Amino acid sequence: MYLVAHPNTLKRELQTGTPPSAQRLTSLDAFRGLVILTMTFVNYLAGVSHIPAWAKHMPEKADGYTFVDIVFPAFLFIVGVALPLALHKRMALGESPWYLLRRIFVRSASLIFVGVIMVNGSFYSADASGLNKNLWFLLALLAVVALWNICPTAVTPGKQRLFLGLRILAGLVLAGLLVVFRGKNSAGDVVWLQHSWWGILGLIGWAYLVCSLAYLACGGSSMALMGVLGFLIALFIGDKHGVLDWLGPVHNFIGVGAVLGSTAADVMIGVLVGNCFVGAAASQTPAARVRFCLLFGLGLYLAGMLLRPLHGINKIAATDAYALVTGGICCLSFLLVYVVMDVAKLRGWAGPLILVGQNALLAYILPGILNNLVAVVAWPGVLWQYGSSWAGALNAAVLTILVLLITWAATRLGIRLRL
Repeated sequence: MYLVAHPNTLKRELQTGTPPSAQRLTSLDAFRGLVILTMTFVNYLAGVSHIPAWAKHMPEKADGYTFVDIVFPAFLFIVGVALPLALHKRMALGESPWYLLRRIFVRSASLIFVGVIMVNGSFYSADASGLNKNLWFLLALLAVVALWNICPTAVTPGKQRLFLGLRILAGLVLAGLLVVFRGKNSAGDVVWLQHSWWGILGLIGWAYLVCSLAYLACGGSSMALMGVLGFLIALFIGDKHGVLDWLGPVHNFIGVGAVLGSTAADVMIGVLVGNCFVGAAASQTPAARVRFCLLFGLGLYLAGMLLRPLHGINKIAATDAYALVTGGICCLSFLLVYVVMDVAKLRGWAGPLILVGQNALLAYILPGILNNLVAVVAWPGVLWQYGSSWAGALNAAVLTILVLLITWAATRLGIRLRL
Protein backbone atom coordinates (compact mmCIF):
# COMPACT_ATOMS: atom_id res chain seq x y z
CA MET A 1 0.00 0.00 0.00
CA TYR A 2 2.93 2.32 -0.46
CA LEU A 3 3.28 4.60 -3.45
CA VAL A 4 6.81 4.75 -4.83
CA ALA A 5 7.71 7.68 -7.06
CA HIS A 6 10.29 7.33 -9.83
CA PRO A 7 13.85 7.87 -8.44
CA ASN A 8 14.63 10.65 -10.94
CA THR A 9 11.38 12.37 -10.03
CA LEU A 10 12.19 12.30 -6.32
CA LYS A 11 15.71 13.58 -7.04
CA ARG A 12 14.33 16.48 -9.09
CA GLU A 13 11.82 17.26 -6.33
CA LEU A 14 14.54 17.39 -3.69
CA GLN A 15 16.82 19.57 -5.85
CA THR A 16 14.16 22.12 -6.79
CA GLY A 17 12.24 22.05 -3.52
CA THR A 18 8.99 21.95 -5.50
CA PRO A 19 7.82 18.49 -6.55
CA PRO A 20 6.39 18.47 -10.09
CA SER A 21 3.35 16.60 -8.83
CA ALA A 22 2.68 19.41 -6.35
CA GLN A 23 2.36 22.03 -9.07
CA ARG A 24 -1.21 22.85 -10.04
CA LEU A 25 -2.32 21.58 -13.41
CA THR A 26 -3.70 24.79 -14.91
CA SER A 27 -5.77 23.00 -17.52
CA LEU A 28 -7.48 20.96 -14.80
CA ASP A 29 -8.53 24.09 -12.91
CA ALA A 30 -9.82 25.64 -16.15
CA PHE A 31 -11.69 22.45 -17.08
CA ARG A 32 -13.22 22.34 -13.61
CA GLY A 33 -14.28 25.97 -14.01
CA LEU A 34 -15.96 25.16 -17.33
CA VAL A 35 -17.79 22.24 -15.75
CA ILE A 36 -18.96 24.45 -12.85
CA LEU A 37 -20.23 27.03 -15.33
CA THR A 38 -22.15 24.35 -17.24
CA MET A 39 -23.46 22.74 -14.05
CA THR A 40 -24.81 26.01 -12.66
CA PHE A 41 -26.45 26.93 -15.95
CA VAL A 42 -28.18 23.58 -16.49
CA ASN A 43 -29.34 23.45 -12.86
CA TYR A 44 -31.09 26.80 -13.26
CA LEU A 45 -32.26 25.78 -16.74
CA ALA A 46 -33.97 22.73 -15.25
CA GLY A 47 -36.76 24.98 -13.94
CA VAL A 48 -37.45 26.50 -17.36
CA SER A 49 -40.29 25.15 -19.50
CA HIS A 50 -40.69 25.18 -23.28
CA ILE A 51 -37.01 24.82 -24.14
CA PRO A 52 -35.39 22.24 -26.49
CA ALA A 53 -35.11 18.66 -25.21
CA TRP A 54 -31.33 18.66 -25.74
CA ALA A 55 -31.04 21.34 -23.03
CA LYS A 56 -32.48 19.05 -20.35
CA HIS A 57 -31.71 15.63 -18.91
CA MET A 58 -32.92 12.65 -20.89
CA PRO A 59 -36.20 11.21 -19.54
CA GLU A 60 -35.68 8.90 -16.57
CA LYS A 61 -36.01 5.57 -18.43
CA ALA A 62 -34.80 6.67 -21.86
CA ASP A 63 -31.72 5.26 -23.58
CA GLY A 64 -29.41 8.13 -24.50
CA TYR A 65 -27.86 11.32 -23.18
CA THR A 66 -27.68 15.07 -23.71
CA PHE A 67 -24.82 17.39 -22.84
CA VAL A 68 -26.61 17.98 -19.52
CA ASP A 69 -26.13 14.30 -18.61
CA ILE A 70 -22.36 14.64 -18.97
CA VAL A 71 -21.96 17.24 -16.21
CA PHE A 72 -21.95 14.81 -13.25
CA PRO A 73 -19.53 12.34 -14.91
CA ALA A 74 -17.30 15.34 -15.64
CA PHE A 75 -17.11 16.12 -11.92
CA LEU A 76 -16.28 12.48 -11.19
CA PHE A 77 -13.60 12.56 -13.88
CA ILE A 78 -12.09 15.74 -12.39
CA VAL A 79 -11.97 14.14 -8.92
CA GLY A 80 -10.07 11.26 -10.50
CA VAL A 81 -7.53 13.42 -12.35
CA ALA A 82 -6.80 15.37 -9.15
CA LEU A 83 -6.39 12.23 -7.03
CA PRO A 84 -2.86 11.18 -8.14
CA LEU A 85 -1.71 14.81 -8.10
CA ALA A 86 -2.87 15.24 -4.49
CA LEU A 87 -1.51 11.91 -3.22
CA HIS A 88 1.92 12.41 -4.80
CA LYS A 89 2.08 15.94 -3.42
CA ARG A 90 1.37 14.72 0.11
CA MET A 91 3.83 11.86 -0.17
CA ALA A 92 6.51 14.29 -1.36
CA LEU A 93 5.84 16.26 1.83
CA GLY A 94 6.56 13.12 3.86
CA GLU A 95 3.07 12.02 4.89
CA SER A 96 2.87 8.35 5.84
CA PRO A 97 0.44 5.83 4.25
CA TRP A 98 -1.59 5.73 7.47
CA TYR A 99 -1.91 9.51 7.51
CA LEU A 100 -3.04 9.39 3.89
CA LEU A 101 -5.64 6.77 4.77
CA ARG A 102 -6.98 8.95 7.55
CA ARG A 103 -7.29 11.89 5.17
CA ILE A 104 -9.07 9.72 2.61
CA PHE A 105 -11.63 8.40 5.10
CA VAL A 106 -12.28 11.83 6.63
CA ARG A 107 -12.75 13.45 3.23
CA SER A 108 -15.04 10.68 2.00
CA ALA A 109 -17.14 10.78 5.16
CA SER A 110 -17.41 14.59 4.93
CA LEU A 111 -18.62 14.45 1.32
CA ILE A 112 -21.16 11.74 2.14
CA PHE A 113 -22.36 13.66 5.21
CA VAL A 114 -22.89 16.96 3.36
CA GLY A 115 -24.45 15.10 0.44
CA VAL A 116 -27.05 13.46 2.70
CA ILE A 117 -27.89 16.80 4.31
CA MET A 118 -28.52 18.41 0.92
CA VAL A 119 -30.89 15.67 -0.32
CA ASN A 120 -33.10 15.81 2.76
CA GLY A 121 -34.98 18.88 1.59
CA SER A 122 -37.73 16.64 0.23
CA PHE A 123 -38.23 15.00 3.66
CA TYR A 124 -37.98 18.07 5.89
CA SER A 125 -41.04 18.93 7.96
CA ALA A 126 -41.25 22.44 9.42
CA ASP A 127 -44.11 21.37 11.71
CA ALA A 128 -42.17 18.47 13.21
CA SER A 129 -38.87 20.38 13.43
CA GLY A 130 -40.26 23.67 14.66
CA LEU A 131 -38.08 25.62 12.24
CA ASN A 132 -38.71 27.06 8.79
CA LYS A 133 -37.30 24.79 6.08
CA ASN A 134 -35.45 27.52 4.18
CA LEU A 135 -33.94 28.90 7.38
CA TRP A 136 -32.78 25.41 8.45
CA PHE A 137 -30.99 24.73 5.17
CA LEU A 138 -29.59 28.26 4.94
CA LEU A 139 -27.99 27.93 8.38
CA ALA A 140 -26.78 24.40 7.61
CA LEU A 141 -25.08 25.42 4.35
CA LEU A 142 -23.49 28.51 5.94
CA ALA A 143 -22.19 26.27 8.73
CA VAL A 144 -20.67 23.94 6.11
CA VAL A 145 -18.93 26.93 4.49
CA ALA A 146 -17.47 28.03 7.84
CA LEU A 147 -16.41 24.52 8.86
CA TRP A 148 -14.65 23.61 5.63
CA ASN A 149 -13.17 26.99 4.78
CA ILE A 150 -9.36 26.87 4.65
CA CYS A 151 -7.65 29.15 7.11
CA PRO A 152 -5.05 31.29 5.27
CA THR A 153 -1.53 30.60 6.50
CA ALA A 154 -0.30 34.19 6.36
CA VAL A 155 -2.60 35.71 8.99
CA THR A 156 -2.03 37.13 12.45
CA PRO A 157 -2.57 34.98 15.56
CA GLY A 158 -5.62 37.11 16.38
CA LYS A 159 -7.24 36.30 13.03
CA GLN A 160 -6.38 32.63 13.49
CA ARG A 161 -8.21 32.62 16.83
CA LEU A 162 -11.17 34.38 15.21
CA PHE A 163 -11.19 31.80 12.44
CA LEU A 164 -11.11 28.98 14.99
CA GLY A 165 -13.94 30.59 16.96
CA LEU A 166 -16.10 30.82 13.83
CA ARG A 167 -15.50 27.15 13.08
CA ILE A 168 -16.43 26.15 16.63
CA LEU A 169 -19.59 28.26 16.42
CA ALA A 170 -20.45 26.73 13.03
CA GLY A 171 -19.95 23.24 14.44
CA LEU A 172 -22.28 23.97 17.36
CA VAL A 173 -24.91 25.47 15.02
CA LEU A 174 -24.78 22.47 12.68
CA ALA A 175 -24.99 20.05 15.62
CA GLY A 176 -28.04 21.90 16.94
CA LEU A 177 -29.68 21.84 13.52
CA LEU A 178 -29.14 18.10 13.25
CA VAL A 179 -30.69 17.59 16.68
CA VAL A 180 -33.89 19.44 15.75
CA PHE A 181 -34.15 18.01 12.21
CA ARG A 182 -37.34 16.06 11.61
CA GLY A 183 -38.80 14.90 8.34
CA LYS A 184 -41.71 12.82 7.14
CA ASN A 185 -41.40 9.79 4.89
CA SER A 186 -43.88 8.61 2.24
CA ALA A 187 -45.94 6.86 4.92
CA GLY A 188 -46.27 10.08 6.92
CA ASP A 189 -44.03 8.88 9.76
CA VAL A 190 -41.75 11.39 11.46
CA VAL A 191 -38.13 10.47 10.67
CA TRP A 192 -34.60 11.83 11.00
CA LEU A 193 -32.12 12.30 8.11
CA GLN A 194 -32.82 9.83 5.30
CA HIS A 195 -30.62 8.63 2.46
CA SER A 196 -33.15 7.95 -0.28
CA TRP A 197 -30.01 8.50 -2.34
CA TRP A 198 -26.60 9.82 -1.41
CA GLY A 199 -26.79 13.11 -3.27
CA ILE A 200 -24.18 14.34 -5.75
CA LEU A 201 -21.56 14.98 -3.07
CA GLY A 202 -22.31 11.67 -1.38
CA LEU A 203 -21.84 9.72 -4.62
CA ILE A 204 -18.56 11.57 -5.18
CA GLY A 205 -17.53 10.64 -1.63
CA TRP A 206 -18.13 6.91 -2.15
CA ALA A 207 -16.43 6.89 -5.55
CA TYR A 208 -13.47 8.86 -4.20
CA LEU A 209 -13.07 6.37 -1.35
CA VAL A 210 -13.08 3.35 -3.70
CA CYS A 211 -10.58 4.85 -6.14
CA SER A 212 -8.25 6.25 -3.47
CA LEU A 213 -7.98 2.89 -1.74
CA ALA A 214 -7.48 1.16 -5.09
CA TYR A 215 -4.74 3.65 -6.00
CA LEU A 216 -2.85 2.99 -2.77
CA ALA A 217 -3.33 -0.78 -3.02
CA CYS A 218 -2.04 -0.82 -6.62
CA GLY A 219 0.93 1.39 -5.81
CA GLY A 220 -0.23 3.86 -8.45
CA SER A 221 0.43 1.38 -11.29
CA SER A 222 -1.59 2.40 -14.35
CA MET A 223 -1.62 -1.17 -15.60
CA ALA A 224 -3.13 -2.43 -12.34
CA LEU A 225 -5.59 0.47 -12.21
CA MET A 226 -6.75 -0.32 -15.75
CA GLY A 227 -7.65 -3.75 -14.38
CA VAL A 228 -9.53 -2.07 -11.50
CA LEU A 229 -11.51 -0.04 -14.06
CA GLY A 230 -12.56 -3.27 -15.78
CA PHE A 231 -13.54 -4.75 -12.41
CA LEU A 232 -15.70 -1.72 -11.53
CA ILE A 233 -17.62 -2.07 -14.80
CA ALA A 234 -17.99 -5.80 -14.19
CA LEU A 235 -19.20 -5.04 -10.66
CA PHE A 236 -22.14 -3.09 -12.09
CA ILE A 237 -22.96 -5.82 -14.62
CA GLY A 238 -22.78 -8.55 -12.00
CA ASP A 239 -24.96 -6.58 -9.61
CA LYS A 240 -27.47 -5.88 -12.38
CA HIS A 241 -27.89 -9.62 -12.89
CA GLY A 242 -28.26 -10.54 -9.22
CA VAL A 243 -24.75 -11.80 -8.48
CA LEU A 244 -24.43 -9.51 -5.42
CA ASP A 245 -27.85 -10.12 -3.89
CA TRP A 246 -26.20 -12.17 -1.14
CA LEU A 247 -24.92 -8.90 0.37
CA GLY A 248 -28.48 -8.25 1.56
CA PRO A 249 -28.94 -5.03 3.60
CA VAL A 250 -25.45 -3.76 2.74
CA HIS A 251 -26.28 -4.04 -0.96
CA ASN A 252 -29.52 -2.11 -0.55
CA PHE A 253 -28.02 0.51 1.77
CA ILE A 254 -25.07 1.49 -0.45
CA GLY A 255 -26.19 0.45 -3.93
CA VAL A 256 -23.03 -1.51 -4.63
CA GLY A 257 -23.17 -1.90 -8.41
CA ALA A 258 -24.17 1.64 -9.32
CA VAL A 259 -22.39 3.54 -6.52
CA LEU A 260 -19.21 1.53 -5.94
CA GLY A 261 -19.07 0.18 -9.49
CA SER A 262 -20.07 2.32 -12.47
CA THR A 263 -20.00 5.66 -10.63
CA ALA A 264 -16.53 4.93 -9.27
CA ALA A 265 -15.48 3.88 -12.80
CA ASP A 266 -15.76 7.49 -14.00
CA VAL A 267 -13.44 8.57 -11.19
CA MET A 268 -11.01 5.78 -12.10
CA ILE A 269 -11.00 6.99 -15.72
CA GLY A 270 -9.84 10.36 -14.40
CA VAL A 271 -7.23 8.67 -12.20
CA LEU A 272 -5.67 7.00 -15.22
CA VAL A 273 -5.46 10.38 -16.98
CA GLY A 274 -4.06 12.07 -13.87
CA ASN A 275 -1.39 9.38 -13.65
CA CYS A 276 0.14 10.83 -16.84
CA PHE A 277 1.36 13.81 -14.80
CA VAL A 278 3.00 12.16 -11.76
CA GLY A 279 5.78 9.76 -10.88
CA ALA A 280 7.78 8.39 -13.80
CA ALA A 281 5.17 9.79 -16.20
CA ALA A 282 5.98 13.34 -15.05
CA SER A 283 8.83 13.35 -17.58
CA GLN A 284 6.57 12.37 -20.49
CA THR A 285 6.33 14.70 -23.45
CA PRO A 286 3.02 16.50 -24.07
CA ALA A 287 2.73 14.51 -27.30
CA ALA A 288 2.77 11.24 -25.34
CA ARG A 289 0.02 12.49 -23.03
CA VAL A 290 -2.06 13.70 -25.97
CA ARG A 291 -1.70 10.33 -27.68
CA PHE A 292 -2.73 8.42 -24.55
CA CYS A 293 -5.76 10.63 -23.80
CA LEU A 294 -6.91 10.53 -27.41
CA LEU A 295 -6.71 6.75 -27.72
CA PHE A 296 -8.06 6.19 -24.20
CA GLY A 297 -11.02 8.52 -24.72
CA LEU A 298 -11.94 7.03 -28.09
CA GLY A 299 -11.54 3.51 -26.71
CA LEU A 300 -13.84 4.24 -23.77
CA TYR A 301 -16.50 5.75 -26.02
CA LEU A 302 -16.44 2.80 -28.43
CA ALA A 303 -16.48 0.29 -25.57
CA GLY A 304 -19.52 2.03 -24.11
CA MET A 305 -21.32 1.91 -27.45
CA LEU A 306 -20.58 -1.80 -27.74
CA LEU A 307 -22.06 -2.38 -24.26
CA ARG A 308 -25.07 -0.17 -24.95
CA PRO A 309 -27.41 -3.03 -25.99
CA LEU A 310 -26.86 -4.68 -22.59
CA HIS A 311 -28.34 -2.03 -20.27
CA GLY A 312 -28.56 1.11 -22.40
CA ILE A 313 -27.08 4.54 -21.72
CA ASN A 314 -28.98 5.84 -18.70
CA LYS A 315 -27.89 8.43 -16.15
CA ILE A 316 -30.40 7.54 -13.42
CA ALA A 317 -29.44 3.85 -13.49
CA ALA A 318 -25.73 4.76 -13.82
CA THR A 319 -25.32 2.02 -16.41
CA ASP A 320 -22.03 0.58 -17.55
CA ALA A 321 -22.40 2.05 -21.04
CA TYR A 322 -23.25 5.46 -19.57
CA ALA A 323 -20.07 5.45 -17.46
CA LEU A 324 -17.83 4.49 -20.37
CA VAL A 325 -19.39 6.77 -23.01
CA THR A 326 -19.45 9.85 -20.75
CA GLY A 327 -16.00 9.00 -19.39
CA GLY A 328 -14.66 8.93 -22.93
CA ILE A 329 -16.28 12.27 -23.74
CA CYS A 330 -14.82 13.81 -20.56
CA CYS A 331 -11.37 12.48 -21.41
CA LEU A 332 -11.48 13.98 -24.91
CA SER A 333 -12.90 17.27 -23.59
CA PHE A 334 -10.14 17.58 -21.00
CA LEU A 335 -7.61 16.76 -23.72
CA LEU A 336 -8.82 19.75 -25.73
CA VAL A 337 -8.41 22.09 -22.74
CA TYR A 338 -4.98 20.60 -21.96
CA VAL A 339 -3.77 21.16 -25.52
CA VAL A 340 -5.01 24.76 -25.57
CA MET A 341 -3.70 25.74 -22.15
CA ASP A 342 -0.67 23.60 -21.32
CA VAL A 343 0.63 22.79 -24.79
CA ALA A 344 -0.26 25.90 -26.81
CA LYS A 345 0.00 28.09 -23.66
CA LEU A 346 -3.18 30.02 -24.53
CA ARG A 347 -4.31 30.84 -21.01
CA GLY A 348 -5.47 34.45 -21.00
CA TRP A 349 -9.11 33.57 -21.74
CA ALA A 350 -9.46 31.29 -18.73
CA GLY A 351 -8.35 33.53 -15.83
CA PRO A 352 -11.71 33.80 -14.01
CA LEU A 353 -12.56 30.15 -14.76
CA ILE A 354 -9.29 28.99 -13.20
CA LEU A 355 -10.03 30.84 -9.97
CA VAL A 356 -13.60 29.50 -9.85
CA GLY A 357 -12.29 26.02 -10.62
CA GLN A 358 -10.13 26.16 -7.51
CA ASN A 359 -13.25 26.59 -5.35
CA ALA A 360 -15.64 24.00 -6.77
CA LEU A 361 -17.37 23.08 -3.50
CA LEU A 362 -18.37 26.68 -2.78
CA ALA A 363 -19.68 27.08 -6.34
CA TYR A 364 -21.73 23.91 -5.91
CA ILE A 365 -23.51 24.89 -2.69
CA LEU A 366 -23.75 28.64 -3.39
CA PRO A 367 -27.01 28.38 -5.43
CA GLY A 368 -28.62 26.62 -2.46
CA ILE A 369 -27.47 29.39 -0.14
CA LEU A 370 -28.84 32.08 -2.45
CA ASN A 371 -32.17 30.31 -3.02
CA ASN A 372 -32.76 29.75 0.71
CA LEU A 373 -31.66 33.30 1.57
CA VAL A 374 -34.10 34.80 -0.93
CA ALA A 375 -36.89 32.61 0.46
CA VAL A 376 -36.10 33.56 4.06
CA VAL A 377 -36.23 37.30 3.31
CA ALA A 378 -39.40 36.74 1.24
CA TRP A 379 -38.09 37.94 -2.12
CA PRO A 380 -39.01 34.89 -4.24
CA GLY A 381 -39.19 36.85 -7.50
CA VAL A 382 -35.64 38.19 -7.31
CA LEU A 383 -33.84 35.10 -8.59
CA TRP A 384 -36.50 33.55 -10.76
CA GLN A 385 -38.61 36.11 -12.58
CA TYR A 386 -38.95 34.17 -15.83
CA GLY A 387 -39.55 30.44 -16.12
CA SER A 388 -40.44 29.81 -19.73
CA SER A 389 -38.84 29.75 -23.16
CA TRP A 390 -35.90 32.00 -24.08
CA ALA A 391 -36.67 34.53 -21.35
CA GLY A 392 -36.25 31.75 -18.79
CA ALA A 393 -33.03 30.58 -20.45
CA LEU A 394 -31.67 34.13 -20.35
CA ASN A 395 -32.65 34.38 -16.69
CA ALA A 396 -30.76 31.12 -16.02
CA ALA A 397 -27.70 32.57 -17.77
CA VAL A 398 -27.82 35.73 -15.64
CA LEU A 399 -28.11 33.68 -12.44
CA THR A 400 -25.18 31.54 -13.57
CA ILE A 401 -23.02 34.63 -14.07
CA LEU A 402 -24.08 35.87 -10.62
CA VAL A 403 -23.04 32.62 -8.94
CA LEU A 404 -19.70 32.56 -10.73
CA LEU A 405 -19.00 36.20 -9.86
CA ILE A 406 -19.74 35.58 -6.17
CA THR A 407 -17.54 32.47 -6.22
CA TRP A 408 -14.75 34.41 -7.93
CA ALA A 409 -15.00 37.29 -5.44
CA ALA A 410 -15.16 34.95 -2.44
CA THR A 411 -12.08 33.08 -3.67
CA ARG A 412 -10.19 36.35 -4.10
CA LEU A 413 -11.14 37.27 -0.52
CA GLY A 414 -9.72 33.98 0.77
CA ILE A 415 -12.91 31.95 1.19
CA ARG A 416 -11.86 28.55 -0.15
CA LEU A 417 -13.68 25.36 0.78
CA ARG A 418 -11.83 22.08 1.08
CA LEU A 419 -13.08 18.87 2.63
